[in-house]
Formats: sequence, structure tokens, C-alpha cells
Amino acid sequence: EVVVYQLPYPGLLPDHPLYFIKKMRDSILIFTTRDNGKKATLFLLISDKHMSSALGLAEKGRDQLSQDELLIAESIFLRIPPLLTEVKNQGGVYPEDLIINLYQSNKKHREVITEVMKKTTETEIKSIETLLKKNEEVKKALDNLQK
Repeated sequence: EVVVYQLPYPGLLPDHPLYFIKKMRDSILIFTTRDNGKKATLFLLISDKHMSSALGLAEKGRDQLSQDELLIAESIFLRIPPLLTEVKNQGGVYPEDLIINLYQSNKKHREVITEVMKKTTETEIKSIETLLKKNEEVKKALDNLQK
């Protein structure tokens, strides 16, 4: 099943010499964003960009770097549900379309992980399976937000 969710353009890939500047910018944005709802949206964007980077790296044949990006993307995505839970506990409200985007993004992440899995060797399958488990963990966390 193809998920209709557009991943953002990744910009510089991790194999670019100036990539560290992009990482610094992301860190500064995360640090300076205090509103948890906005921070959750920022984490979604950054996570999606890492997914997009993973696809680009897989196409270039940089399998290990691609898997690293997948792991980073899922780790960042896992930071979103606690933020939204905190917003909810403080009596705030987050936009309903954010939850829809999170579910769509989660499905797209699973699709990308599966796509990268097709291009990996037998020895790397275990790490990809770990990523699929992380993706399922994210989905469960999103389901818990709806309760």
C-alpha cells in the first residue's frame, strides 16, 4: 500500500561536508522552541527530513548511513507523543490535523523502512527489523494519545 504523504526535501545529506551546519541549526531550533505543540511539529519536520535523507542515501548505495538516518528519524519521532501528552495535561489543545499528519507520517516511515530493507543485505536485516519495531512503538504511542 502506497501512503500519500509527501516527505520534505532533505537538503544536505549526511555525507556532505557542510552537514554539521544543518545539525547545529536543528539543535538551535529545538532548543529555542518552547511551545510543546510547536516543538512537536518541528520534531515531525526534522524526523521526516531524516527519512527523506535515508531514501537519498539508500539510492546512492550508502546503506549504513541510510540505516543510521532511519534510526535517528524514528528516535526523533518517539519524542513527539510525550510532548503532546504534556500539552494535553496542561489543558492545552493541539490541532487535530497534527494527529492526522503524525499517523500519515508514521505510515510513510514504515513504507520507507520497508523500501530500504529491500536494498539491504541479509546481515543488515536485523537492524531494519529493529527499526520496524520502533515504528510500531511510535504507532502505539500515537494510539495512546487518542485515549
